[in-house]
Amino acid sequence: MTKQRNSSLELIRLICIFFVVAWHTIGPYVNDMTGGNLVATSFIHAISNNTNLLFMLLSGYFGIRFKLDKLIKLDIAIIFYDLLNLFLFTGFSVKGLVTACMPVIFKTHWFVSCYFVIAFLSPFLNKIPEKLSREKFRALLLLLLLLFYIVPTVFFSEIIEDTGKGVVCMSIMYLVGRYLFLYYKDVHFKRSRLALVCLGSMLLSSALNLVLTRLQGVYMSMFVRDNSILVVVAAVSFFLFFREMHFSNRLINHLVPNVVILYCIEGYGRHILANFIDVSRYQGGPLFLPVLLGFAALVLVGCILVNELRRLILGPVDDMLTNFIMKLIQKITLAIRNFGQKLHALALSFLGANN
Repeated sequence: MTKQRNSSLELIRLICIFFVVAWHTIGPYVNDMTGGNLVATSFIHAISNNTNLLFMLLSGYFGIRFKLDKLIKLDIAIIFYDLLNLFLFTGFSVKGLVTACMPVIFKTHWFVSCYFVIAFLSPFLNKIPEKLSREKFRALLLLLLLLFYIVPTVFFSEIIEDTGKGVVCMSIMYLVGRYLFLYYKDVHFKRSRLALVCLGSMLLSSALNLVLTRLQGVYMSMFVRDNSILVVVAAVSFFLFFREMHFSNRLINHLVPNVVILYCIEGYGRHILANFIDVSRYQGGPLFLPVLLGFAALVLVGCILVNELRRLILGPVDDMLTNFIMKLIQKITLAIRNFGQKLHALALSFLGANN
């Protein structure tokens, strides 16, 4: 009998994408929130901004094994949905067509662009813990966390002004995941204390944001940005909490590989469903939170069904296109390599290099 992978960690991805949908739904209306709904919104924001860190933390924990064909297949699916959106909703334009056909380069979906870059860098990132001792690897992580997470949280000043939504911070979280796998894979923690740390971090960041919001008069999110150390603490404890759970579920295991696609298309799903359910109508009443969460659930289920249908119908086409592109890339790579070698030799000869 084939042993199924532990679904407890896979479930994290589905929880993450649910809260991504929830936050993206209400995000445009945060400055209109008051009272209890503002508090709920701030806490949902604290939860949802763990998601990007958790996605990359999981990638680091399991380790990305660079496979170009899988990235190409993922890119094909994203292009399909972006083109569909272009022709059905936004209206055709040459710029829109170019952007839809190259979503990674033009950062149509910023997290996916970061994921692709880190996937390409993964053979080198994976070498870092192999070449460093545990002490030096830990020192490197502490230094990176200090510069790119603690400093922005304490001083509201970023060395790289991307609020943590970039390759640098995502690479750091990937390395944190590798560290946890290499040195804490068999170390167990009490779930009650992990839950306390996670909940405490999210409540603290949410409360601090509410204080800033009250002082500034507009919604502030400084303490739940992707480069907030409070978000790192919440994400790591959240991850470790679910790691202590052990169960297997075929449905979860089947859906999880498509989470990146869901991340890319949930915006289209929200746009369509918003024609039938206007969440902003409830922002001042007691039904706001249940309507918001229900809306997010409907969007997520709808996107899952659409993507499953696409996989069923266009799966063979994806395989065919992937094989064609792989062969084309191999030929281009060989030509570039040969040209590069000739150019290198020519440059050395011109400069009079002498060994």
